[in-house]
Amino acid sequence: MGPHHPSMHGVLRLIVTLDGEDVVDCEPILDIGAQTPFFYIFRERELVYDLFEAATGIVEYQKFITRNPIFLERVEGIGVIGGEEAINWGLSGPMLRASGIKWDLRKVDHYECYDEFDWEIQWQKEGDSLARYLVRISEMTESIKIIQQVLEGIPGGPYENLEIRCFDQERDPEWNDFEYRFISKKPSPTFELPKQELYARMEAPKGELGIFLIGDQSGFPWRWKIRPPGFINLQILPQLVKTMKLADIMTILGSIDIIMGEVDR
Repeated sequence: MGPHHPSMHGVLRLIVTLDGEDVVDCEPILDIGAQTPFFYIFRERELVYDLFEAATGIVEYQKFITRNPIFLERVEGIGVIGGEEAINWGLSGPMLRASGIKWDLRKVDHYECYDEFDWEIQWQKEGDSLARYLVRISEMTESIKIIQQVLEGIPGGPYENLEIRCFDQERDPEWNDFEYRFISKKPSPTFELPKQELYARMEAPKGELGIFLIGDQSGFPWRWKIRPPGFINLQILPQLVKTMKLADIMTILGSIDIIMGEVDR
């Protein structure tokens, strides 16, 4: 079973064992294919998104979706995750907050300047697909609230449109030369990593994004590991779909909201 759509940035196949329409077992399988061309298409996709943003908005989507009885019938009570269960699986982001756990690294670790703004952790207690949807929708609204406060705090003065400057630049700048495109020819500045372990984390849209480094007094880490939230959150999928109907698989998978690029890694 799919999805096999290119917008998944990779292919996720689910080996599903069925008893009629009931799911008995599910095993996610990753299939890494030639996805490079699709990343180039993202440029045009962003232009299309600009048109969408100009014509509609979150309020309109909420009106069409959140109170839609057909939508509610498909997501309410589907793929329920309890709070303790979410913690035990190492879930983060909306997956964790939709299960009644008010945990957001921007509040917990007090990094950057988030403490300077008025915003609240968005959470739900039901732990189902609807709760995860509601958390994400409310987080969009809360993000707009933060951005508005940031804009109000920007001091006055001259400004520059970097996008226009980009278009005004010469067609073939030196940055496209061979020496700049290959590290072996033009090494980047390096610094020595002390002999110690370091873990840094941040609250990404899908959950905790972490970087783990082990230094050994050289310019390269002895070990470097990325903790992507999507890969961790996906692990609970087989448990969630067991005993559910075949049609519920896409609902639950969509509520986990993975990006296959980070899962592949």
